[in-house]
Amino acid sequence: MNPDVWCDFVAGWIGGCAGLLAGHPMDTIKVRQQALGKVSALSGIAKTFKYEGVRGFYKGMGFPLLATGTLNSLFFGVYGNCMRSLHDGKEKPSLTQVFLSGCAGGVVQLAVACPVDLVKIKMQLQTEGDANAWGKSKNLQGRTPEPRYRGPTACLMDLYRTAGVRGCYYGLGSMALRDVPSFGYYMVIYEFMMRQIAGREEAASPATLMFCGGMAGAISWVTIVPIDVIKSRVQADSVTNPQYKNFWDCCVKSYRNEGLGVFTRGFSMVILRALPTNGAIFLGYVSSMNILRAWLNGRRENQVTDCAGA
Repeated sequence: MNPDVWCDFVAGWIGGCAGLLAGHPMDTIKVRQQALGKVSALSGIAKTFKYEGVRGFYKGMGFPLLATGTLNSLFFGVYGNCMRSLHDGKEKPSLTQVFLSGCAGGVVQLAVACPVDLVKIKMQLQTEGDANAWGKSKNLQGRTPEPRYRGPTACLMDLYRTAGVRGCYYGLGSMALRDVPSFGYYMVIYEFMMRQIAGREEAASPATLMFCGGMAGAISWVTIVPIDVIKSRVQADSVTNPQYKNFWDCCVKSYRNEGLGVFTRGFSMVILRALPTNGAIFLGYVSSMNILRAWLNGRRENQVTDCAGA
């Protein structure tokens, strides 16, 4: 078996953990902006720190930290193996092949990403302090408040008890609409920039890896912020007594209640988060791949030497 098959999965796991640690605080503010009231980025940061301290910025991170390695391992593993199956390796793959491989990885990672994102959002929306300050009274008027969970495991188990497996994958369609095409052009943007700046990944400096990864993440996120807003609202909704029937119903109701501006809610935090998060992901992924390949090559050379000596 080609060693790169498992190297992609291991390196993807490392890159995913690096990205989560870099971007989770900004993701918390982004989710609160999108799902709660009209809260600016600076106001969201101030209120989170005032009522919850530094711990509030990392709310909901426990479950993603355990699972994000698996998530990114799946994505990069599928992406790398699709790339190897689509081209012969003699020349650089076409950007169409890169796009298709990215989309394939985007599909597979949903198996882990959907329940992880769902639990993360439920935990991030457990705010402290005055509910009116967060705009909760308007969004939740006349509706049964969501239960408060002690931790991500309790949240996941409650979703399963309430609605079975379907409850753990609430909002899957919205996530697929956001993730599948965006992962495709995310990798296209990264690959194009890498070719222009360094020629190939192996020759790229850490700064180049972070720049190309960060820019690929920021540019791809710019195009899907409206979809991400609706996805966050759908997953923040009650599983048993939903306010929104589906993705389109959420779009219509959000527009009627809050106007066009609702579709760019959290935009600044999305971009601020995308730059360090995706820069860290690619730095971790490519650096790990290079280390693993060097280690494997060293083992092969030692085996050849031992065979020759025998």
